[in-house]
Amino acid sequence: METLMPAEYTQISCEDGTYQAAICHRCNTKIFPAELLDAHLDRHQIKDLYLEGELKKLQFAMARMR
Repeated sequence: METLMPAEYTQISCEDGTYQAAICHRCNTKIFPAELLDAHLDRHQIKDLYLEGELKKLQFAMARMR
């Protein structure tokens, strides 16, 4: 499980406006609007779970080859 880190914020300047965006602590991506940071972090967690499952399959297959 990941520990929740406080969100860092930055400003994005685009044409005639300045917008506040959150920065993902894992991939340093600027997320706008900042409310989407939770969904972005959920995708990181889903990817981690998928990779963990694939690694377990690989470890099982390698153990059977010995």
